[in-house]
Amino acid sequence: NPNMYLNNFVMNGNIRFVKKIGAGTFGLIYLVEDVNTGKQYAAKMVLKDPPPKQGSSKDSTENKKYIQAKIFNYFASHQQVVAEDIELDLIKEDGVHCPFLREIALHLKVHKHPNVITIHRVLNLGDLAIVILMDYFEQGDLFNNIIDNQIFLKHKPEHHKQLLMKNVMLQLVEVIEYCHEQGVYHCDLKPENIMIRYNSSYKRKSAWPLVDYDEVHIVLIDFGLAMSSNLICCNACRGSSFYMAPERTTNYNTNRVIRGLVDMKQYHSVEINNVTVTESNSKFFPTLAGDIWSLGVLFINITCARNPWPIASFNENHGNNEVFRGYMLDNNKNILTSILPISFQFNRLLDKIFQLNPNDRIALPELYKEVIKCDFFHDFKKRNSSSASGKDNYQLNTPPETDACNSYVNSDDEERGKDSHSEEEIED
Repeated sequence: NPNMYLNNFVMNGNIRFVKKIGAGTFGLIYLVEDVNTGKQYAAKMVLKDPPPKQGSSKDSTENKKYIQAKIFNYFASHQQVVAEDIELDLIKEDGVHCPFLREIALHLKVHKHPNVITIHRVLNLGDLAIVILMDYFEQGDLFNNIIDNQIFLKHKPEHHKQLLMKNVMLQLVEVIEYCHEQGVYHCDLKPENIMIRYNSSYKRKSAWPLVDYDEVHIVLIDFGLAMSSNLICCNACRGSSFYMAPERTTNYNTNRVIRGLVDMKQYHSVEINNVTVTESNSKFFPTLAGDIWSLGVLFINITCARNPWPIASFNENHGNNEVFRGYMLDNNKNILTSILPISFQFNRLLDKIFQLNPNDRIALPELYKEVIKCDFFHDFKKRNSSSASGKDNYQLNTPPETDACNSYVNSDDEERGKDSHSEEEIED
């Protein structure tokens, strides 16, 4: 077993490891089967003492090899692998204070919603790792279904295509609003963190209701960067670069350009978790506003299979970002209609999301209503088709995959990209 796969290993006498379906900086994902019932699960194994996360792809690859070897050696050295159940209610109440249980604790607060992946069991694998048994989604993540399967672009006729898009978008808005009501903020919304079950042979009887789980059902995964605080520090880089709001990539409090565009007096200086108040971090923004921004980028992914910009940053070191700077600094709100095949109506909706001032972004209930009545493509043929194709626009990269360890990806595709960031200092 030179690859050190866990295939056919058995845990607790009945949980058989079938195949590896994902890997990340802190753990592995395996498809497992309960041999007594035939039920399949996605088993996420997270080391209690993971190697430090590094920035380079080489370091990330080495981390994955280290994790793979560590877990394989544990299974290979035990004649019988026994993992004890940890009570879910106990994790939900107290797990937030434990580094390797914090993600699970926040996840458990919202996992009963139909659009959050369900956690069935959490197992303690000695001093090595925690094993999380979740629902298995065979069709994989939204990224794969946008880019490879092209479930939206291939869907005909156009009216039905838009119904499918709205079905997914409204489910996303609903689940983010639910998480917000429970005091949980995902902070890393992207196609790789959304699993999907799509029935291509399903025929709608009518357009209503728009949300129809029999047609398509999406669930959020990976609460590794999730927060319970409704405020986030102004220089916290938290999320994935394509999907992060500008206040996560640029220090609003010290950036002269931003201070000329956003009245910072509306944001108060507060102290959270004993954070020392300084000039660079003395302002706090609504955490939810970052998730709303990410929804806007996701909506463009779903409708166009493209991203509007590589990063929402004013930093000139982040090259090839003319679209974002033109959109914000030159107030060229129609730039997206010139490079994407979208209607002006959809563009106006995106403008309500992509507001530089977090307080000015559209509220989720209003966003839900706007999605229902929006025609995403109605007037795009009025423009020159070549300018809307995006073929020559470097900006229009398809959504990159990251090394988030609970994206269900084929092990051969693990290196599609790496752009997830935990909270860290960012440049002005």
